[in-house]
Amino acid sequence: MTLIVMEPGSEWPGHIGGSDDLVVLGSQPDGLRQKTRERLELLRRRGAHLRVAVLACNEALDVTSVVRRSEVARELLSALPRDGFGRLLLTTADHAPAPLRCELLSLAGGLSHEVRSTTLTVSLRFGRAATHGAAPRERRAHAG
Repeated sequence: MTLIVMEPGSEWPGHIGGSDDLVVLGSQPDGLRQKTRERLELLRRRGAHLRVAVLACNEALDVTSVVRRSEVARELLSALPRDGFGRLLLTTADHAPAPLRCELLSLAGGLSHEVRSTTLTVSLRFGRAATHGAAPRERRAHAG
């Protein structure tokens, strides 16, 4: 199963994989972490197997937004299996400004460092997934 969490004002990340997608939309930034927790708890109670978590990021760079984004990303990462396949994907618009790109690269790098002794992967994609033609630019953060 794939869980897609969208910050208010973020772009739809496009096609993620062949599994069932479940979407959490953040209409208010303050409630996104709580909505994410509730959805993850519901999935856990139902016995669903989360394999991919996606956080679609908007362009906000204020301190509150950056902290909230990091918290939601960590919630998602903690819900992924520590053995077997698990992937956290951070996405943002292809036209994202350089400061946002730097912030997201830093976040992805920090998260990758946290899971370095597991089989989890953390990656970052700029732009929607392509259904035809060229693939979007995707960076995989590596610890070290």
